[in-house]
Amino acid sequence: MFNPFSLTDESGYQRWRRARLARPAPSAARLRVRLARLATPSEAELEAIATRLASDAMVLIETSPTQLDAAALLALGHALGLRRTEANHFADARAVSRITPTDGQGDGRGDYIPYTERALNWHTDGYYNAPDRQVQTWMLFCLHPAREGGENHLLDPEIAYLRLRDANPEHIAALMHPEAFGIPAHVVDGQVLRPEHCGPVFSVHGGRLHMRYSARRRHVRWRQGPETEAARAALDELFSREAVFTFTHKLSAGQGLITTNVLHDRSAFTPAAPGEPARELLRIRYIDRVTTDSWTL
Repeated sequence: MFNPFSLTDESGYQRWRRARLARPAPSAARLRVRLARLATPSEAELEAIATRLASDAMVLIETSPTQLDAAALLALGHALGLRRTEANHFADARAVSRITPTDGQGDGRGDYIPYTERALNWHTDGYYNAPDRQVQTWMLFCLHPAREGGENHLLDPEIAYLRLRDANPEHIAALMHPEAFGIPAHVVDGQVLRPEHCGPVFSVHGGRLHMRYSARRRHVRWRQGPETEAARAALDELFSREAVFTFTHKLSAGQGLITTNVLHDRSAFTPAAPGEPARELLRIRYIDRVTTDSWTL
């Protein structure tokens, strides 16, 4: 069997590359799946979600805003076979995060860009996690959009891999090194909230490509050496010019994204006016991946 992600299987890579580039670029029309009942999707709706995830690594869900709550999202995840949630910082006991600008409650959320109106740079979720707790799927649903701004750009890591390998296979070799990309320990008042983790940017799990990455400049550690520096610069250039396979979308109330942890960013947005609801989204991360043999109807 060919392995497109092996640098020693060039013919396999070229076969995979042709097939991958033959797919249409992602668009709202291509990715959209309407769910009549968010918590109890039909088999046809589940198949539509799985088809888009397999093809584009992302799906745009539309439903009635009145159906959006944490219980419904968890039920949808369960129906898709997603069981193992990732309980990240500021998530509730069910691992559901409410993403909205901090109102100064003093719990430290304002120190984290997702909980502000500032732009969020390119990254994959959970890049700071241990190797056995990597985020494989996330869902993000909008309760209230920002009045202006707050768009997301999303890019399938397969496209990033393809562009980098075409430019120079040595970029892939550097980014697959087991010490390519590290995150220092998170220590607050002498307490280690998260230990240091180091690992590859690109890895393969069960035949599927996985990527862990952040474009942030602080609190990250890249492996020293000219190969890694060149690969890192190539990533920066990719994000500055990639457009054809980048999906740009601003979620409206009742819309959500489910992805296999694709690369994404978020533009800055304007604060809510007095009496106007603040931008608010619900997010759940999973260390499971959607597979059709694990659905629960």
